[in-house]
Amino acid sequence: MRARVKRLEQRRRKGRRTLASAAAFTLALGGAAGTARGAGATEVPEAADAAPQAPEPPPRPKELPPLEIGSPPFTRHIDIGGGVALVHRIPSGDTGVRYPASVGMGLWARVDITRYLRASLYAVRTARDFNLPSGALGLVGDPGEVEFYTYSFGLRLMPTWHITPRARAWVAAGAGWGRLELGRFSVMAPGGGVFPVRERAASFVEIPLGLGASFDVVPRWLAVEIETTGAFYPDIAQRGRAFEEGQAIDAAGRRVTVGPYPRFAGGFVTTLGLSLVL
Repeated sequence: MRARVKRLEQRRRKGRRTLASAAAFTLALGGAAGTARGAGATEVPEAADAAPQAPEPPPRPKELPPLEIGSPPFTRHIDIGGGVALVHRIPSGDTGVRYPASVGMGLWARVDITRYLRASLYAVRTARDFNLPSGALGLVGDPGEVEFYTYSFGLRLMPTWHITPRARAWVAAGAGWGRLELGRFSVMAPGGGVFPVRERAASFVEIPLGLGASFDVVPRWLAVEIETTGAFYPDIAQRGRAFEEGQAIDAAGRRVTVGPYPRFAGGFVTTLGLSLVL
């Protein structure tokens, strides 16, 4: 009986040793596997480090300065203006009649054809009264005052010199048409009678030649101008009843001849005014 118990005890001890050995072997295998996995995990970054790196992007260019957009260059196109005109037309022949210098109004509109050439439309108007001398127009007596009214308009070409950006000078030549109107007046006869003489009118063609200058008192907006023009009046282009003989009935009821007014031999026009720059 004791022998049997002893054998069972030996078998139990042997089984325990076998289990302990198996457990130790299992633990050894697990540690070896963990070591292998750790080694493989540490080798991966080395492989990644060995891979070629991507090229760096080029440096960003410097920022450009802000774009400054300036205003477009100023171009002059049209000048429209007006001012005071001093007009003096010289009569031809020796008739005893002298047309008076008169102050009126001048208007103009100028267009730039090129930088150095402009075209100008102009108009001049004057009106005043003047005294006819005794015996004028072949009348016996004192004619007294006569209304003298003229206007003219035309076109001129103006070669222009740019002295500075604000100052200009030019010469001008062209042609125009005008009208002369002389009002009704009364003649006082030597005997004391008074009789009227009817109004008369005529037209004329003028050829103006002039010099002028302007200065922009307000740049690109307003300019002051002065211009002097001499005009020629072709004799064949002056027509109308004012330049022909007329008739009147005197205080005694008799028909009398009224002589013609003298034609224009020449004239001068000086204008001073302001122009609006467009």
